[in-house]
Amino acid sequence: MKKILFILTISSFALTSCEDFFSQTVEIDPPPYTKQLSFHLNLSDQDSTVRMILGRNYGILETVPNANDYFVKGGTAELYKDGQKWLTLAPLSNDSSFVLVGNLPQPLQIGSTYEIRATHPDFPLTSASQTMPNDFVVDSARVKRNAISGQFGDEFDLVDVFLKDQGGVRNYYEFKLTSGSYATSYDPNTGNIDTIGYYEYPVYLEEFSDPNVAFGVGESGLISDQFFDGQSYKFQVRIYSNSGSALTIRVRNITEEYYKWSRSYRAKFDAEDNPLVEPVSVFSNLVDGLGIFSVAREKVYIVQ
Repeated sequence: MKKILFILTISSFALTSCEDFFSQTVEIDPPPYTKQLSFHLNLSDQDSTVRMILGRNYGILETVPNANDYFVKGGTAELYKDGQKWLTLAPLSNDSSFVLVGNLPQPLQIGSTYEIRATHPDFPLTSASQTMPNDFVVDSARVKRNAISGQFGDEFDLVDVFLKDQGGVRNYYEFKLTSGSYATSYDPNTGNIDTIGYYEYPVYLEEFSDPNVAFGVGESGLISDQFFDGQSYKFQVRIYSNSGSALTIRVRNITEEYYKWSRSYRAKFDAEDNPLVEPVSVFSNLVDGLGIFSVAREKVYIVQ
């Protein structure tokens, strides 16, 4: 009897202690905060236009009036090539002056250094520079339909990309798969069906054959040539069978900064709403700003 009373007393004390603990209030100082511009601008040699959305950051304890207040109107941006002003971006419209657009004078050139500079009277100058990566060789790209059967009867395709890496230079590669479909409209008066557009969407990547490949932003695979410098390399990924639809494969030689940003962005996305995972900071290469500016060499393949 004494033992039982002792256990009940200890349990009662423990419950009381927990109650007191969870009712306590801890005061902490918010982290330091500097108001800065924010944007993402990722260009490749396949681009002919530029579209950049200017935003801003907020402190952890600041109240954001509404979602539109993340956008910054009235800013300007200029793109430089090898130290010379190359392109001035203009507002898309009076109502969308936070969207800055422009037409590239020519495709991005291998070895050239590009710099973006964004300004606004209420923010410090934000800038970043990137050097266009070298060209690379893709020997072939293919898809093997229904190559693997899952344990629940699911069928999977295998996508292979064979590339030749340039030796003596640290290269970073991104692989992306998309599939597309046509949007149509039907006129009940005439019975005509018209095609109004073609839309691409990312293909979910199930599993990489190489454990060194990491998931990146937008359902992409990322890898550096650390383990195959100057050699041939086969990227292989398993995807759910898509009933024979054509796949668009994009292979890009990216910069180290984009590689870090994409990995950290995906890691933060995966960690959201999970209290058991430590918070992830997204990499940024903008000076006095938050976001990413990058350039890439890209090759596109369509496989059936």
